[in-house]
Amino acid sequence: MASEIIDIVLDPTDLNAIDLSSVNSVCRWSSNFRFFDLSAGEEHYRLLAHVARSVRRPTIIDIGHFQGLSAAALSLATEKTVRSFDLISSLPSDPSVPTAIHIPNVRLEIGPNYMRDLPDHLRTSDLVILDIDHLGKSERDIFKVLEEAKFDGLLIVDDIHLNEHMQSFWDDIKQTKYDISSSAPPRGSLSQSSTLVTPWATP
Repeated sequence: MASEIIDIVLDPTDLNAIDLSSVNSVCRWSSNFRFFDLSAGEEHYRLLAHVARSVRRPTIIDIGHFQGLSAAALSLATEKTVRSFDLISSLPSDPSVPTAIHIPNVRLEIGPNYMRDLPDHLRTSDLVILDIDHLGKSERDIFKVLEEAKFDGLLIVDDIHLNEHMQSFWDDIKQTKYDISSSAPPRGSLSQSSTLVTPWATP
């Protein structure tokens, strides 16, 4: 893949001006919906929407669908396809309940095969969101796939300071990395959810 400069400005005022309400209807069922509309200083959903709109390639990869709130925020980049993956479904058993998979530009894949298919999707992506079990091993496995595929976009990882496993994973990353979590001022006003953004290649 040809490397490109991805220049994204993270300004709290601009982030908090992002309107998430157009996807509220597919998030209301979630036990985490009360967090969805919080400010950029409290949650990371506005950050995800902003970065998704800022990258250039047509595919956004969301690893760890869970209840679909991140996918919903990412889908606000309406000209892009959000490919969302998880090992098991955490969606309502009632298919009539509106969820993120009802958003036209969201595609959900459940099951272990996403690891096999990931390299193909990376060819058209410059943004990967990684928010899975926070035990470190799965994160490292996925990181290895990105390295082997020579992925040259941005990786956003949730909860890098949550526990010793995630902290070790973060510490071992050698690529250029930025901690934009609440524990890293002055960017701490952007998201209390511990998050890193990693440009994989310097042009």
